[in-house]
Amino acid sequence: MFETFISELFKLQLITVIALVLAFGAIAHMLSTRRKPRSMIAWMFVILTIPYIGIPLYVIFSGRKIEKSLLRKGRLSLTAHEKLSDFSCEVSKFLVSQKIPSPTSQNRVHICKDGVEAYEIMMDLFENAKKSIYISTYIFGDDEITHKIVKKLCQKAKEGIEVKLLIDSLGSMRLEFFPEILRQLQKAGGEYSFFNSFIQDPIDFKINLRNHRKSIIVDKHIVISGGMNIAKEYMAPKAHERLWVDLSFVIEGEAVDHYLEIFAFDWEYATKESIELSRYEALDIKEETLVQVVPSGPDIENDSFYEAMLYALFIAKERIWIITPYFAPDQSILDALIVAKHRGVEIKIMVPDTSDHMIIDVARNGFLRQMQDENIDILFFRNKMLHAKAILVDERFCVMGSANFDERSFFYNYETICFFYSQKEIEVANEWMQRLFLECTLGLKPAGKVRIVFENIFKMLSPAI
Repeated sequence: MFETFISELFKLQLITVIALVLAFGAIAHMLSTRRKPRSMIAWMFVILTIPYIGIPLYVIFSGRKIEKSLLRKGRLSLTAHEKLSDFSCEVSKFLVSQKIPSPTSQNRVHICKDGVEAYEIMMDLFENAKKSIYISTYIFGDDEITHKIVKKLCQKAKEGIEVKLLIDSLGSMRLEFFPEILRQLQKAGGEYSFFNSFIQDPIDFKINLRNHRKSIIVDKHIVISGGMNIAKEYMAPKAHERLWVDLSFVIEGEAVDHYLEIFAFDWEYATKESIELSRYEALDIKEETLVQVVPSGPDIENDSFYEAMLYALFIAKERIWIITPYFAPDQSILDALIVAKHRGVEIKIMVPDTSDHMIIDVARNGFLRQMQDENIDILFFRNKMLHAKAILVDERFCVMGSANFDERSFFYNYETICFFYSQKEIEVANEWMQRLFLECTLGLKPAGKVRIVFENIFKMLSPAI
């Protein structure tokens, strides 16, 4: 019995030594990369306190722009249109310096203020499609709404319309394992593929690299984009109790070229098949809406969206309104918001009262209390889940797209964001936000010491969540 005890003790010590070696190896790797201090602290805490869980999590989640798999995807570079000589905006110029094409002007834009309007426009575009339908989404549900959508796509595919559907593997993992409704599309002549597929390449599957880009491109000249995924909680033919509050927009014109390039780049990575690109052909568009399409993610050379937002917060003069379902930015963004408030800029941050991720809610409250302590207005949207993503800075521009206001969207996810510089879109965003403000409660309720401790722990760990 004594020998058994010694043997078991030796095994335990050996496992402990191996865990420590792996832990310090992970920390050494971390120190050799350009990580932000808060991210490093979060990972070190997880690795050293629970090494048997923390080390595998670090291996799975840590990679961003240095992974070999990313080199296979290459770098996304959009083709610039003719530069506008009479347009001047500091943020736009900054984005151009980061190799983002300058804004295009020959665009017609319509902002859809709810999922019913977006669904109706989408189905109408499908019905009238003449050549192609390209869809990229993070989540594609398996419900009565998506069944109607697939039925329509099957109809168009049978008519000879080119139909391609790109879905993120993690966002729709259940559908990847049980793709019955997608096989209907395939039988009808359409195509579907999963981005970063777990089934096709489980060894090289990167759970931390998610294609969060959302676009529906019809006939290569009109696009629906924004924050909506494709499922019954995001869009529906009629309003219902569980329909989330979301935001999307329709663009017809030059800017669609950039959405098409992004989709083609992602589709080729997922399928190894190329898509023929065609430059926008001028239609009867009398409006001139300034739109700058900004892709973001590991396939972009710089953190263009993040740096542009940081720059915008420092140059804002009157107001910064932020609507996001998840609020967990890094310290630089937090500091920029605080400095802006001290400069006299009006700042409002709106989040859902309760989101669909409880842990993220606990973490975000730590960030929001810090903002509230600086007299920044924190608004909680009542009754429904708020999934919209929008930012309004002064009267200069508004930002809409797929990106949340958190580190995941800033640094890890593949995202597509639009900067709108025309007064019409700024006014529409302004009115839409003000209507939402009326359905909010102001400020966080006081919390006990235990709750605040938990909030701050999750806040510290948010880069590793």
